[in-house]
Amino acid sequence: MDSENFISALGRCVCETGGKIASSVSDAVRRILSVIGRAAAPLRKDILFVLSTVVKGAGRLFSAATEGTAARVKDFNRRRKMFGMKKSAYMGFCEIRLAFKRKGKPAVTFINMAFPIAAAAFLIGTVAVTLSQDYGVSVEYDGKEMGVVEEDGVISEAQCTVADIVEYYDTGDDYYVTATLAIRPLTSNDEVIDGVTLAGKMEERISDQYDHIDAEAAEEPEEAVTVEETESIAENLVEAFKVIVDGECLGYVYDNEPIDSTLSGIKAEYESDEYTEIGFSKDVEYTEIEYVEPDEITSVDSIVEQLTGYESSPEYYEVQDGDNLWKIAKELDIDLDVLTGSYATYDGEAVELGDNIKVGTLIQIESEVPYLQVECKKELTYRSSIDYETITIEDDSMLEGETVVEVEGQEGERYTRAVVTYVDDTAVRKKNLDSIIVEEPVSEIIRVGTGNGIDHNVPEFSDEGGNGEYFWPVEGGTITAYQGEGRDHKGIDISAPYGTPVYAAASGTVIDVGSGWNSGYGNAVMIQNDDGNVTMYAHLAEAATELDQTVEEGQLIGYVGSTGDSSGNHLHFEVRTSDGKYMDPCTFVSQDAE
Repeated sequence: MDSENFISALGRCVCETGGKIASSVSDAVRRILSVIGRAAAPLRKDILFVLSTVVKGAGRLFSAATEGTAARVKDFNRRRKMFGMKKSAYMGFCEIRLAFKRKGKPAVTFINMAFPIAAAAFLIGTVAVTLSQDYGVSVEYDGKEMGVVEEDGVISEAQCTVADIVEYYDTGDDYYVTATLAIRPLTSNDEVIDGVTLAGKMEERISDQYDHIDAEAAEEPEEAVTVEETESIAENLVEAFKVIVDGECLGYVYDNEPIDSTLSGIKAEYESDEYTEIGFSKDVEYTEIEYVEPDEITSVDSIVEQLTGYESSPEYYEVQDGDNLWKIAKELDIDLDVLTGSYATYDGEAVELGDNIKVGTLIQIESEVPYLQVECKKELTYRSSIDYETITIEDDSMLEGETVVEVEGQEGERYTRAVVTYVDDTAVRKKNLDSIIVEEPVSEIIRVGTGNGIDHNVPEFSDEGGNGEYFWPVEGGTITAYQGEGRDHKGIDISAPYGTPVYAAASGTVIDVGSGWNSGYGNAVMIQNDDGNVTMYAHLAEAATELDQTVEEGQLIGYVGSTGDSSGNHLHFEVRTSDGKYMDPCTFVSQDAE
């Protein structure tokens, strides 16, 4: 490459390099600002202002330097074309020497050219170091560093948490935690913490502050009471026992011995070997000696009178069938006027008691009962039964609705030891101590039919049909009603168990399969025999053939039942001629074996 082209290329290289350096520095600085901005949002404005000022200044200086260099290169090329390489170089040297002489400070011109390049190198190095360094936000609260966090969102989270926690302290006002923040490089000893840990450290600091305040408050002496004031107070008080019944104070007495003696005398009347404990329905107790004003003292007699007196207690009577006001008053041993003036309700509504009193009316009767009712406890052993369990087994081989008890249930037996509390010989409470089962209950097992009671696995044909002209239509069975019998009975009835197979008396074609009531025949099959007669099989549980089906003599066509106009399980069998005349079936069938 000749010298002219070298100078030109050098000028372009300087300009392009300067532009790229400026662009790279600008991008790197933007990335740094983005990282630092996220990590230190509270300081973002100040940091951005400082860094942007530095970058803008360096950029202006660098741009000015590159622009000046480009202009000088352009002038040099123009002169080279006009005067040649040597003369142009000499002219440029003379301009630089003249500039040094004119300004009096040759170093200034050198600095104007060297400073932008040095500044660019410095910024590039700074960017490289900054990008390789991890930064964090140091959080300082109350003069003490709490830790280092990654971003300002962690601080906001901790502030909200601490604001909830300090509600448990008596701050007297809303509390919001403020902290001093600083961005610094992370060292090997630093540990980045999360919002929960930061909130915990802040809470500990706050707790220490309030503990210190509470300790100072505790050290403040209370207002002292003088000896004279204490003696003056004591002179006006007297020693007494506080009488308490079921948590309620009845009064103060100088001496509780008379009360104890009275209560012991009441209990002595009930002493017996059968009772394990004798007490009262209410708890009577005394406090240790107290000091009270003299006018608070109650006489022992008034306390004893209340303890041994009576109080009103409501009782209820429910009107029964056949009751009237006179009968109820006599049974309750009260005056009729008292009864009619009593409060009464019916179905939750208040009613007046009169002649037409409804069954179920609830009458409230006021009665007097002792203030302290004597409760006597005794230990008893009593027998009780244990209910047996009923187990149901479904059986589809049995007719639906039929039940058979296979195992009868038996109750078990238990003996229980208990403490029973009596009031006036009436048991009011029972507390079981232990029990033992002397006989276990026996579960009852019941088999329940879910089927129609028909065995469908019988043979389709039978070879036992008697010795008559026609086949005997029922497997077994007994004639229980003949034709006629003075009631226009059109055939014979052959009694047999439910579900017994019914066979065709003669070969032929099924011309009718009836169901339901069917004119009293119920489920029925009618067959047109090959010999011209018609046979009818009625009151079947169900048919085993279909309309227009051809059947053979002795073929299964149904099962014995009791449908239609029937009072029991049987087959009604008829034989008719082709013109509808009823003939006696006994002349066609016989049950006797051949």
